[in-house]
Amino acid sequence: MKFLDRNRFRNCIIAGIIMVMLFGCASVKEMNVSEKYEDSKSWFKEKWQAVGSKFSSSEDEDTAIKPRNQKSNFFVYETQWSYETLSGIAEWFTGDSENWKALASANPKVRPKRIAAGTMILIAARLIKNNKLPTEAFAAKHRIYYFEHRVKWSGETLSLIAKWYTGRYGNWKALAQANPGLNPNRIAIGNMIYIPPEMMKTKNRLPRKVASKTLPGYFAHTVTKPDEKFSDIARWYTGNAGNHKAIAKANPDIDPESLVVGNEIYIPSTLLKTRKPMYPKSYQTSIAGPAKKSPATRVTAPTPSASKPNKLQLFGPKQLPAH
Repeated sequence: MKFLDRNRFRNCIIAGIIMVMLFGCASVKEMNVSEKYEDSKSWFKEKWQAVGSKFSSSEDEDTAIKPRNQKSNFFVYETQWSYETLSGIAEWFTGDSENWKALASANPKVRPKRIAAGTMILIAARLIKNNKLPTEAFAAKHRIYYFEHRVKWSGETLSLIAKWYTGRYGNWKALAQANPGLNPNRIAIGNMIYIPPEMMKTKNRLPRKVASKTLPGYFAHTVTKPDEKFSDIARWYTGNAGNHKAIAKANPDIDPESLVVGNEIYIPSTLLKTRKPMYPKSYQTSIAGPAKKSPATRVTAPTPSASKPNKLQLFGPKQLPAH
């Protein structure tokens, strides 16, 4: 009996040892297999991403257009430069620049001659003959060089700019289309206005004296004598020579110590006592031609009831006061 108990005890110990060994081996094996699986999965994932990235990059380099969706008959091209045009895009992808009309019909909100970089252009699949990216050299050949006007003076409006450069006030609408990021009713000094070259009548810069005609709060005086001073101008037009500082502030681009014949001096209307010129027209005419008569003496200061000059009537958007 004791012998049987001893054998059972021994067998139990042996069985326990075997169980521990088997469990340990299984655990180690499972751990190794799991680690190897994770390692292989990570390696495969990296390789797949590398291959996918390379394929995607190659695809992007070779193919410029992509299907809009699975059911669409249009492809999408994203413009790369700000000077691309629909006619240039049509010539590159369809082989015929005249297909710009079809592109314009499919992209009604896109300006044919001025397209911002990054704009998505829909192209009918039936027209496509080339799906490669256009080169910068090709795009540059179709570039339209717009005339650039930077707003410099107070009183400038889009209609006034259109009148000066294109000859018609009504062309402000075309300028607004060529400058989509611009608010036609609120033009600020420093704004850049792009004018289509085919509309240009003159490339002479818009002078301040033209812009000043739109400002009811200013009166313009033209310097006719080389020895004129701001204090003289202030005394004549405002009745107080001390107002020369206010006049100098209204004319920051003019050196008050060195006035030149022909300078336009703008005087705030709130200071005006008269609008009659300091010197008669006969004297101003004598400056341009041979001197036949001695310069006329100054006329005594007139009364404030002098008639006002006609103001320039503008059409289209007007400049709004800044808040």
